[in-house]
Amino acid sequence: MRIPDTLWSIGCVWMRYYSAFMKSLLYYLLTTFLEPIFYLLSFGLGVGALVGNITTEGMHMSYRSFIFSGIIAQTVLFQGFFEGSYGAFVRMYYQKIFQAIAITPITLSEVLWGELLWDATKATVAAEVVGLIGVGTGDFTPHCLLTLLPVCFLSAFLFSAMGLATAGFSRSIDELAYPQYLLVFPMFLFCGVFYPIESLPDVLQKVAWFFPLTSVISLVRTLTLGMPFEPQAVPLLLVWLVVLVAVARRSMFKRLVK
Repeated sequence: MRIPDTLWSIGCVWMRYYSAFMKSLLYYLLTTFLEPIFYLLSFGLGVGALVGNITTEGMHMSYRSFIFSGIIAQTVLFQGFFEGSYGAFVRMYYQKIFQAIAITPITLSEVLWGELLWDATKATVAAEVVGLIGVGTGDFTPHCLLTLLPVCFLSAFLFSAMGLATAGFSRSIDELAYPQYLLVFPMFLFCGVFYPIESLPDVLQKVAWFFPLTSVISLVRTLTLGMPFEPQAVPLLLVWLVVLVAVARRSMFKRLVK
C-alpha cells in the first residue's frame, strides 16, 4: 500500500476516536483541569508552605514551580498509560472496535498506529493544559508551551505504547493492575515528581534513571525552569520509545490475529 493511503487510513482511525471524544469533551476538560489544581493546592501550596524554596542542581526556585513541572510529566505518564491500557482493552475486548475497523480496507497495523497516535495526542493535550495553568500562575513562561510540545508528544507516545503492550498481554481487565502498581506508581513516586532525585541514595538514583519518567521530568524541567540539560535523557527516551512501540504492536498482533 502506498504511504499516502496508509497515512489516510491512520488519519481515519484518529478521526473516529476524535469524534467519539468530542461527545464527552466537557467531562475531559473538567477532569484534566481539576487534577493539576488539586496537586497544586495539596503539594504546591500545602507542602510548599512548609518547604518554601528549594535548591537543586545549583538552582534556587519555589517548591511550587518545581512540583508543577513534575506534574506535567506525571500527566503524560498517567494519561498515556491509562488510555493505552484500559482504553485500548475496552475498545479491543468489549467494544470490538479494533476488529470492526480491521475488516474494512484499513489494516490492523494502521488501526494500531492510529490508536497510539490518538492516545499520545490526548495525553499531550492534557500536559499542555497543565502547562497552561502553570503559565497562568506565573510559574512558567508562555513560550514553554511550544517547546514542550515535541517532548510531551514523544513521551506520551512512549507511555501509550507501554499501556497498549499491557493491554495486549493482559488476559482480563483485572490484570492491567499489575503493571499499574508495579511499574507506573513506582515511577510516579521515585522518579522525581515530588523531590530532586539527587536526594536519593546513589543506587536508587541509578535505578530511577533506568525508568523513562525520570528522563521526561528532566527534559520538562529544562524547558520550563531552565534547569541543566541531562544529555542521557534523550537517548534513554528514544530507546524506550522504540522498544515499547515494537513490543506493543507485537503483543496486539498476537492477541488479535488468530
